[in-house]
Amino acid sequence: MQNTKLILLLKTFSQSEFRDFKDFVHSPIFNKNKKIIAIFDILKEFYPDFDNSNLDEEKIYMKIFKEEKYDYHKIKNIISDLLALAKDYLSFQYFRDSSKVKEKYLLYELRNRNLDSMFLQSYKTYTKNLEDSGVRDENYLLHKYELIEEIHSYYSPKEPNTHFNYFQEELDLFLQYSLIILLKFYNIMLHERKQNNISYDMKMFEEVFEYLKNIKTEDNPTLLIYYNIVLLEKERDQKYFFELKKLKDKYFDKLNKKDQYMLFLHMSGFCAYVFNVLGRTDFMKEHFLLSKENYDRGTILLGKILYLDFLNHVKIAVRVNEFEWAEKYMDKFRNNLTEEKESTLNFCYGYINYKQGNLDKAMDLLSKANFPNFIIKIQVKILLLQVYYEKAFYDQALAMIDTFRHYLTREKSIVVDFKESFFDYLKITSDLVKIKTSLSSSVNGYNFRKLKDDVEKIEYNQFGIKNWLRTIVKELK
Repeated sequence: MQNTKLILLLKTFSQSEFRDFKDFVHSPIFNKNKKIIAIFDILKEFYPDFDNSNLDEEKIYMKIFKEEKYDYHKIKNIISDLLALAKDYLSFQYFRDSSKVKEKYLLYELRNRNLDSMFLQSYKTYTKNLEDSGVRDENYLLHKYELIEEIHSYYSPKEPNTHFNYFQEELDLFLQYSLIILLKFYNIMLHERKQNNISYDMKMFEEVFEYLKNIKTEDNPTLLIYYNIVLLEKERDQKYFFELKKLKDKYFDKLNKKDQYMLFLHMSGFCAYVFNVLGRTDFMKEHFLLSKENYDRGTILLGKILYLDFLNHVKIAVRVNEFEWAEKYMDKFRNNLTEEKESTLNFCYGYINYKQGNLDKAMDLLSKANFPNFIIKIQVKILLLQVYYEKAFYDQALAMIDTFRHYLTREKSIVVDFKESFFDYLKITSDLVKIKTSLSSSVNGYNFRKLKDDVEKIEYNQFGIKNWLRTIVKELK
């Protein structure tokens, strides 16, 4: 019985939820079937693990029906009814916790019961609470639209052919709500198209942006910010980055938690683009300051922390030698890691040691960083190759180059353009090793000039490969 849908669902309940569900099952408002109560009271003894040999349908059946002959269908029906009740509880929990949903349906009921004074007082209170909330996102717009829809429906039969302004307000609110939703879709699609080479049919994209060009959006900070986020994703122009920076300072408190997180994410993404694609280092400090502000504001997490995000914040800090901040971040959030914790910490400490010049320690830690994600696998290989070269472990470097080439050939998930840059990086590093092990000064001179040109021809600077090669070639001279 351990793998039934009911048990799998009950395992997800926290202690407070399980206590609530007990009251829910025992409440005659939600359940009048005593057999369901009986089976729940038996199952609660096995919470939270539900891992016991006595958790058996036949044994449970005998406890409920005593001397009756075991009936498979009968016990299955009761279990199915309890599962349905558990789903109802989850819906009820959402309804109970959602003030906006409760407000909407209470207004509807008060209006239909002709409780005019209660309706108007409730409407006034809900409207004030909404305006006082401060946040101006799509949820605000949708709830305001629903409240006006209710007051419109209230007045229509009482004062026909009046209050025409409500139609315009409803349309304007619903339009702004829809625009934010569309911009969020476009934003995700643009990101995935570039990151994972996915093709999307972005319906109405040109029409939406043509419309937004010609209207004022200052009164809707979420719309204004996502408009600039999409332009930043689409155009990759730094003027939109600095516009978002101004908007962040002005409207941050009017954004919900998720939009605050996404604003930092996309501004940080542009800094990564400048570094990884353009090979520029002038946004590295901006990149770190975003992570620091995000940390200081308490918006650096959205629920659990993903190990990819954890790695990125550490790398961003270490690139500008903010080692103390990087370790403070790691100490605070290391216990929030739910996946690849050991490899993530090995990578981060390995990267810190590499940047501090502790090559032996870096090599040891990075060798222990094993990830399923191809993006991080490549970064580990790049760093290890750089450590081998800088330690003059040229045989190991050439062996790494060989295995790296085979990995790139096999891995189909890597964007083709990025893959070509990695191949160029490996070829140049191989040439560097040959130069370092060559005894001919004339060959060294010739290859230096060629290598310098070859480095600049690499299209992408993913994970700083061009920056590292520039430094090495300059030192070689």
